[in-house]
Amino acid sequence: MHTKPISNYLIQKASGEQVYFEGHKLVDSLIRSGAKEELAKQILQAISMELHDGMLTSDIYTKAYRMLQKQERKTAVNYRLKQAVLQLGPSGYPFEHFIGELFKARGFSVEVGKLVNGYSVRHEIDVLAKTEHKHIFVECKFHNYQGTKTNVKVPMYIRSRFDDLNRVRHFDDELKNTNTQGWIVTNTRFTEDAIKFGRDYGLTLLSWDYPEKGNLKNWIELENLHPITCLSSITLKEKKALLGKGIVMCHDLYKKATQKESLPIKPRNLRAVKRELRDFIE
Repeated sequence: MHTKPISNYLIQKASGEQVYFEGHKLVDSLIRSGAKEELAKQILQAISMELHDGMLTSDIYTKAYRMLQKQERKTAVNYRLKQAVLQLGPSGYPFEHFIGELFKARGFSVEVGKLVNGYSVRHEIDVLAKTEHKHIFVECKFHNYQGTKTNVKVPMYIRSRFDDLNRVRHFDDELKNTNTQGWIVTNTRFTEDAIKFGRDYGLTLLSWDYPEKGNLKNWIELENLHPITCLSSITLKEKKALLGKGIVMCHDLYKKATQKESLPIKPRNLRAVKRELRDFIE
């Protein structure tokens, strides 16, 4: 969700000249580099989250090509993604950390479980993602079963919380010009009424397959970020023990494993998981 169309952002070229951002030029350059059109458009959508007036064209193209390079390392692990995200339960806490990591990959600083003052009351925000120009308040709705949907009551409730959080900013000189957004992220799906309400009242909804482009599945694959529940070389019991220790992401597990930290994994499985992690992290 933008406060203005992406084509209305003024970006700065290496010469110092300011020009309006033209998304099709970025898409064309990615396609010339070998990207499929659909992937190039997904990268454009990802870049648009970070756009702000005065952003350097060199920074935009560097971020875009990093995303493109990550696609070369995709493996069969992506086929297990949906089930792997469902296994982040039964509580939603690992899911919140997982979503936070996705925002970090887009250049945001992230706080999970942050208490923030609203105009009337304090609110606990699942994920607070910030850049200099944008603050995003994220409510995470985790479901243990694939068929469970997030209904319209959730965006109705979140809208009132977002209004309270946003209202206080009108009285803060440092924050009143910040682009603030309210998001709801679920690992399953939204009902049609929830999607309509979110769209009508300015909330950004992100689910496994919504929106059609730039959904949660696309985002995970684009950033090449995977939860440890994707792994096939450790047991379900070991995965739960790792989640209990706050180890949610594959790259975190790989770092701890290579640094020989004590982990709740059998030695034989630890050797196997190092090999599996190396294949798609390195």
